[in-house]
Amino acid sequence: MESLEWQIQQLEENISYMHVNHAHISKGSVGWHIEHSLLVMITVISALKKSDPNRYRWVFNWKRVWVFFTLKIPRGRVKAPSYVDPLHVTDIRIRDVLAKVYQLLEEMKRLPSKTYFHHFIFGDLDLADTQYFLRIHTYHHLKIMADLINDDAKAGQ
Repeated sequence: MESLEWQIQQLEENISYMHVNHAHISKGSVGWHIEHSLLVMITVISALKKSDPNRYRWVFNWKRVWVFFTLKIPRGRVKAPSYVDPLHVTDIRIRDVLAKVYQLLEEMKRLPSKTYFHHFIFGDLDLADTQYFLRIHTYHHLKIMADLINDDAKAGQ
């Protein structure tokens, strides 16, 4: 699986397809998946920055182990929290959110290893596990976007 930086570049490259949408693949357009992925990064990195590393506690979580091992998030099984659910996707909005993500990525590089993010399914994830989660989550949405774009190309033939 590629680095988070590379994945963000892929999200940026997909902006030109932001209006592509095929309901039989996903309820969201390519633009929705881009912005959702970026909003998740902003939310998660912001939570890392606010966390108290002294309060981090590792607890076994079989769902986390399964997703981290298989690198797969089942499609259509989990509803995203409303605060990472884009309402009105525009090119300008995506580019603004993208700029914020690049800024936060730099800040994340300087965080202590025991900063953590509390995931609503996986529990507390330390910095390394959080970075891994972000890569898996972004990979999941990049695959959906690829399916949307490929389906659009087939429909245009």
